[in-house]
Amino acid sequence: MREDVEALIEDGKTYLEAELVFQKTRAAYVADRAKGAVIFGAVAAVLAFLALIGLTVGLIIALTPLITAWGASAVVVALLAIAAILCVRTAGKRWSKVMAAIEGPDGERR
Repeated sequence: MREDVEALIEDGKTYLEAELVFQKTRAAYVADRAKGAVIFGAVAAVLAFLALIGLTVGLIIALTPLITAWGASAVVVALLAIAAILCVRTAGKRWSKVMAAIEGPDGERR
């Protein structure tokens, strides 16, 4: 019986060591893949930003013959400012909901 218990303990130690090695390998793999995802996400964000700049300049150029350069600039900037304000308000409302969920019904943080 004692030998069985000792064997069980040894098996448990072996299992624990193998599990730790597996989790370390898994974490290294995930970190490597996450790094690539972050890099491509950052490149995508930069490219999207450049596309928006191009769209903005294009809108100003397209509207200039209709309402002068100053008028086109004012219209495009005003539309972008309105869009930014709406996004900030929406983000604020969603953040408030997140904070309310964290605080819980009694107002205390969990």
